[in-house]
Amino acid sequence: MKLATYMVTALALASALAVVSPAAAATAPCNDIAEGRCKIQLSTGITMAYVETGPETGQPVILLHGFTDSIRAWSSAMRALHKNDPDLRVLAVDLRGHGATDMPPGTSCAPAPERCFRPADLAEDVVAFMKAKGINKATLVGHSYGSFVVQEISLTHPAMVDRAILVATTTKGVGNPVIRDYVLNEPVEGSWKKALEARGKRYPDDFYELTPTDADPRAEEWVSKNWAVDPAADPATLVPLIPETSHVRLGTWIGVAKNVLVLDNTDRLRNLAVPALVIWGTQDNILPDEPDQKAVKQALEAATKAHGTVAYWKQYGVLPLPPSGAQETDVGHSAQWDAPEAMAADIDSFVRTGAPTKDLPHSDKAPNVNHMVLEPGKAIVQRFGAQS
Repeated sequence: MKLATYMVTALALASALAVVSPAAAATAPCNDIAEGRCKIQLSTGITMAYVETGPETGQPVILLHGFTDSIRAWSSAMRALHKNDPDLRVLAVDLRGHGATDMPPGTSCAPAPERCFRPADLAEDVVAFMKAKGINKATLVGHSYGSFVVQEISLTHPAMVDRAILVATTTKGVGNPVIRDYVLNEPVEGSWKKALEARGKRYPDDFYELTPTDADPRAEEWVSKNWAVDPAADPATLVPLIPETSHVRLGTWIGVAKNVLVLDNTDRLRNLAVPALVIWGTQDNILPDEPDQKAVKQALEAATKAHGTVAYWKQYGVLPLPPSGAQETDVGHSAQWDAPEAMAADIDSFVRTGAPTKDLPHSDKAPNVNHMVLEPGKAIVQRFGAQS
């Protein structure tokens, strides 16, 4: 089985996407994904890459990407958020082992990468980043594995979190069939492992700094067919992600995948005490409605009863997963790719008002799957807790 049946066919972009307009780039440093990522040394020992736009005095919003992604995964939504609300201070970071951010040291991590890619490890990097940037409190927005990092910071450093926005999240990854069977078992510990071992490499120690392209010269083809695939996204969003993902170190692939498969925050999330917004796409085949979203709603309900805070769960898309089990015709796991303008509007609304917008984004009818329709006032939202 493949994660999706669509292959990205768009030509490579003539130039990399910038987060903001050229005019803004003249006055705002560190705001270009291709050429203007800044780096900062953290107290955790990691040198982290980031981009930033908006005034330093603005209300901070920090965007965290998912497994094998980078800042680039937020480029369209970040640009839209800055356009919607230029007074916000919006930052996006490359998490450890992703994009232009350091791998943790191989001397201690290569023998067991999972020891160095726990949500707690990535959370401490983000906390250290906030302190280094003089940010005492921020709205944190995390996609997929980034949402687990936001969960961790919200649970262990709640005073540093103004609001938590969790995109494509769940309460646990234990036994997740996509990560287990279609990432870790094959290709990471399947064909890639076999190819490298045939060249005398020891698993996992010698794999740590290698990449999928070291294991398979056609790794970009695998990524384009099976991983960086989204029929509802603008193909131009995915094109630059394919080579970048193909060069993420295997230590990151191994470390994150193994952590997902042991992660269980089901009980911990009952103590979530910060206002939260969950955004989920109806054709998310990695974290579907059953059992993942049902568990998320139960956790939000318990948390709001325990702490009196308000939480929201909002649906993007209207069509359920088709019989194929793959995203085909509506918003999926990466809603920030599929509906970046709606995502930006919801982030801005939640930051400013404590509630998402009342609008429903979903794909247009086939064959215009990657064209979004926004229905005002039709949002499918569940609210938990008393009105703030």
